[in-house]
Amino acid sequence: LATAVLLAFGAWLAPGAARAADDQLKLALLPIGQSGSYFDLTLRPGEQRSLQVQIANNGAAAVYARTYAADVYTIINGGFGANTAVQPTSGMTGWIAYPTAVLALGSGQVSLRSFSVSVPPSTGPGEYISSLLLENDQPISGGGPVGMGQVVRQALAVVVTVPGLRSPAFEIGGATAKVFAGTSLIDVAVANSGNVRLKPRVAFVLTDANGTPVERATIQTGTFYAQTRTFVEFPLTQLLMPGRYLLELVVDDAAGDVHLDMTGIALVVGAAPTPLVAPGATGSLGVAALDTTLIIGLTGSAIGLVVALALLNLSRRRRAIRTAPGTSRPGAWDHERRGMEPAIPGRRADAHH
Repeated sequence: LATAVLLAFGAWLAPGAARAADDQLKLALLPIGQSGSYFDLTLRPGEQRSLQVQIANNGAAAVYARTYAADVYTIINGGFGANTAVQPTSGMTGWIAYPTAVLALGSGQVSLRSFSVSVPPSTGPGEYISSLLLENDQPISGGGPVGMGQVVRQALAVVVTVPGLRSPAFEIGGATAKVFAGTSLIDVAVANSGNVRLKPRVAFVLTDANGTPVERATIQTGTFYAQTRTFVEFPLTQLLMPGRYLLELVVDDAAGDVHLDMTGIALVVGAAPTPLVAPGATGSLGVAALDTTLIIGLTGSAIGLVVALALLNLSRRRRAIRTAPGTSRPGAWDHERRGMEPAIPGRRADAHH
């Protein structure tokens, strides 16, 4: 299991903001006293554990680095996602005594920071997850004519297992369709409503209103964390015509904890949206189109960066809201938070587990 490299784009550089070459910004966030690449703890209700994390600047230039604790959510099709510094915290993040701080780190400087995790006495059994984050406090400028800032984030998971009865559960919600790159995408709202993580295999069959099969496929998802909501997304090979469709979903967890077979999920496809810029017209991207966060997880073979700047705003709309362990937020099934990130991060790479 390895860490996420999170690249956040979209902050316009203010005068005097930090500027550095790509190889100058190399921050590291590592667990101390752990056999793995993240904090994996077993604690009972009322128990507390003191821990340490190593913060390092392995780059060629000094940097001000912000570090903080943040909620974890499940990204589209499963996987690890962490909130930003400006978003509110809840759930297990409240167990972590890790105040937000901005550290001045010289080139090659290493710092140890102590913190503690305290499990509330009334906590029920199950798996809980939060995270520690490290990022450059001021955006650095990217190359090219567009004045974008870049924030590099390192995420380190903190996982706590409270011993007791395992209660796996999974829920399926409504389906929606959208058009992307000339084909249709189907999103189905799902929730891991149990107390343990799941990694389901999901198969779907799409039929028209007359029961005629239109398309079918199977995907192996990443990790769905306990008490989080997200979406399963199916890219189709065709553009769906306006009309009514039905969807069947079969969900099988890799560990055999959950099996669901749900039929008759209604899908209504409306007329294609009017393009924002007519063919042949000249469009422009303002500040609003760049005010977003694009999250990228790197694997050993390196997943490529989205190259079209216009997709940055679309990326923001496609992210799914997360619900922290033990909480339930209104609107959690809306399309507001998406990304590509690893299941549990530790060092600079990613892997679903």
